[in-house]
Amino acid sequence: MKEDLSPMQRKVYERLRDAYRRNGVLPEPSALARELGVHYVSLKQHLEALDRKGFVVFESRGRGRSPHLALPAVATGIPVLGGIPAGPLSEAIAEAEGYLPLTGVALDAFALRVEGDSMADLIQDGDVVLFDKRPPQRSGEICAVRVENDDVTLKYLDRLSAGRYALRPHNPAYPTLEVAADALVIDGVYRGLLRGELVDALLARPN
Repeated sequence: MKEDLSPMQRKVYERLRDAYRRNGVLPEPSALARELGVHYVSLKQHLEALDRKGFVVFESRGRGRSPHLALPAVATGIPVLGGIPAGPLSEAIAEAEGYLPLTGVALDAFALRVEGDSMADLIQDGDVVLFDKRPPQRSGEICAVRVENDDVTLKYLDRLSAGRYALRPHNPAYPTLEVAADALVIDGVYRGLLRGELVDALLARPN
């Protein structure tokens, strides 16, 4: 991102981005102001600041006409993250290294640039893996998970008895870990991967 955002600017931007990924359209500014519980004039000032910083396109079109509001093209793709830090996934997405202009993928999908070889040789260091933001539908799916607020790890997620899970690597050099369900956060489920020069060819980076 070009510049740091104030807490309210970030909230406005995230609400716009999430609405687009969910519905494919942006809300009218007047409806967004009501949703956020702020005066329209205040929202307009935040949108103008976001426009100056390159996060949105906001153009007033005169009295009686709705302003033009849009997200830059890169912000409507699938965000590519590095090693996802502990904390809300939305914060990591706001600092995405770039976006993949892919179609036919869920609007809340995200991609993770793999760091490490615990899933090699199936998934290699540097691969970009796509995830659907949903719970796993069966035992043994590859998931992006975090345990006890640690950074995200990529493992097979096996259901065990008594409310426990096993985090199983593909690489036999790494151990399988057992964790309690209440210590586990599942950020996404594996959808596919991109590797090599194809990633750089597709990747659109924020200005």
